[in-house]
Amino acid sequence: MAWSDLPIDILRCISSYLSIVDLVRLSVVCTLWNLTLTNYALFGFQCRPSPWLLLPNDVGEASDTLTFYDVTIEEEEEVSVGYQRRFSSLSSHIYGRRCFGSKDGWLVTLDKKHLQPQLFNPLTKAELLLPSLFTIPKDHGHIIEPKYAPDGSIRFFCNETSLYFTVGEEGLRDIYFHKIIVSSNDLFRTTIIIYGFTKALALARPGDQTWVLCPQLAPYTLKHNEQFEDVYYHDEDQRFYAITHYSMVVAFDLNGQNVELICPAMQNPCWRNRHSDYMYYIIFLSGTLLKIERVIKNYKEEINRTNKVKTTSFIISKSVPAVVSSSNSYPQWVPIKDLGGYSLFVGCNQTFYLHHKVAPGIRPNCIYFADHLSNMLPENVSKDVGLFELRNRQFEYFLDSDSQSNWPPSIWFIPTLSIS
Repeated sequence: MAWSDLPIDILRCISSYLSIVDLVRLSVVCTLWNLTLTNYALFGFQCRPSPWLLLPNDVGEASDTLTFYDVTIEEEEEVSVGYQRRFSSLSSHIYGRRCFGSKDGWLVTLDKKHLQPQLFNPLTKAELLLPSLFTIPKDHGHIIEPKYAPDGSIRFFCNETSLYFTVGEEGLRDIYFHKIIVSSNDLFRTTIIIYGFTKALALARPGDQTWVLCPQLAPYTLKHNEQFEDVYYHDEDQRFYAITHYSMVVAFDLNGQNVELICPAMQNPCWRNRHSDYMYYIIFLSGTLLKIERVIKNYKEEINRTNKVKTTSFIISKSVPAVVSSSNSYPQWVPIKDLGGYSLFVGCNQTFYLHHKVAPGIRPNCIYFADHLSNMLPENVSKDVGLFELRNRQFEYFLDSDSQSNWPPSIWFIPTLSIS
């Protein structure tokens, strides 16, 4: 019997025990296997999910190579950043671009000059373009216009809620745009961007000509400094859920409409200052809405006087329905210390979870974190990557901040063979 004669059912069974890299190797055995595995989702194939960490490199955004590491656990549960995966000759896809998100095998990248977001799969080299961020409607005080100097340099004039400022091409992308979130089971790959100093939301799909505005904070809150911090796409009801740093949550559909207030704002949130940064994430786990608060300390090294950041704390809370007899009809946030064998992955990527039995090699009941700050400038990023174990509240950091480049910032990524 030739390899090409192997029944698809047996091939499907074999694939369920393989990593994505092994699945790619399997696809080059013969033409039939290549055709079958290229369309593996259509044929019902499932490989063992594996979280990869995209690492910085020595030449920053001038590189034509993406370097990932599988996260593995070695003897006696010692965590390491293990097997290296390198994809080269990608300059037409990644040169001059930085990752602002990842979802279902796609990296979401953005350049500095044209502000053109792009969905890119490094395994298949499939690519989907989103409209330029210059097409975000000039409304609600958000205006971005390029100004060209006689020497050819570009500065961007911004007007946000009557606050005027200019910023150079090198800085606008990394301080004005924060995170890009992509839907999963939506065929159109509906995409949300968090942007601006007041962190508003806009929506677009690959092939669109412009972005459209998403729900605004008013009338759901009157707090002048409230901001959207994270967005999560929930497969089951096909809605986006957005959270603010006051823990207010609103949900809306794939068109940015039919807005519902899920949780009202809380009083006295943690707030950023020059010593601490606070990041907020949202996710559904086993049908329960979770909020993750991350505390990041800013400090200056004594030896070389460089700025460093380090994650020092996490708090996870779940949304609990209000008691029927209570006057408050909205859910309450209750802290939790166990994830039932799951682990969370947070950073610039869309927050996701994996169970240690489904993805062997990850540690259960942990938060895996990657670089993420309110202002992701190169001088602020210092390889703040590791895991936080909920059981004993211990941190383990993966990268040596003195031994590697810090740009582009790291991001979590689950590889797939998606082509559309």
